Amino acid sequence: MSRRNAREYALKVLYSRELNPETETIDSGELELTEKDRAFADALVKAAAEHKEIDEKISAHLTNWSLSQLNVVDKNILRLALAEFYFMGDEAEDRKLIINEAVEMAKVYGGESSYRFVNAVLDKATKG
Repeated sequence: MSRRNAREYALKVLYSRELNPETETIDSGELELTEKDRAFADALVKAAAEHKEIDEKISAHLTNWSLSQLNVVDKNILRLALAEFYFMGDEAEDRKLIINEAVEMAKVYGGESSYRFVNAVLDKATKG
C-alpha cells in the first residue's frame, strides 16, 4: 500500500505544479509516507517532469486528441506511469502493476471514463 500512497502523492505534486508552477511543497495529508516512499515519490515526480519524451510517447498514442486537450489529472497519471515504466530503473514495478495502479488512480481522481482511457493509452505506450 505504501507505493500506492507514494504514487498518489506524486500525482498531487504534478497536478499542483501544472496548475501553479510556483508551488513549493505539497502536504502529504492523510497519506502515510515513510522516508523511502517519499524518496520514491520525489524520484517519480522528477522523472516525470524532466523526461519530455514522455509527453511525446503519450501524444503518439492518442487518437483524435492532443496532449493539451487532456484532462490535467489523466495527463499526469499517464506521465507518472510512463516515468516509472521507463525511467525508474530497478525501482520500477512490473508493467502490469504500473498500469493497474494508474487505472486505480484514474478511477479515484479522474472522470467517469478516465480509467478506460488511461488503460488504453498505457497499454499501447508500454508495448513498444
